[in-house]
Amino acid sequence: MPEFKEIKLKLPNYLLEELNSYSGQNDEHRNAILLDAVKLYLRERKKEEVRNDLKRGYLKMAALNRQLADEGLSTDCYSFYCYEQRLVECEKIESKKR
Repeated sequence: MPEFKEIKLKLPNYLLEELNSYSGQNDEHRNAILLDAVKLYLRERKKEEVRNDLKRGYLKMAALNRQLADEGLSTDCYSFYCYEQRLVECEKIESKKR
């Protein structure tokens, strides 16, 4: 079982009243609600950090990704051009046979 330490927490009156109300309505201890809230908050903050790291990574790699895409497009265009040239040559040979 994890070890617990006690902390002092100051809340505005309206928030403490809301916590007490929620606790009473849901038959849940305030401590359990606050523990869940802290866990959820930390989990969401970690997700946000990962999203920010990914965003920075994508922005950092944007120029390289654009360059690779351009190279791939030019290669595809050249391959398509060669393919069309071969088709034209085949059509010329077929038309001479007729």
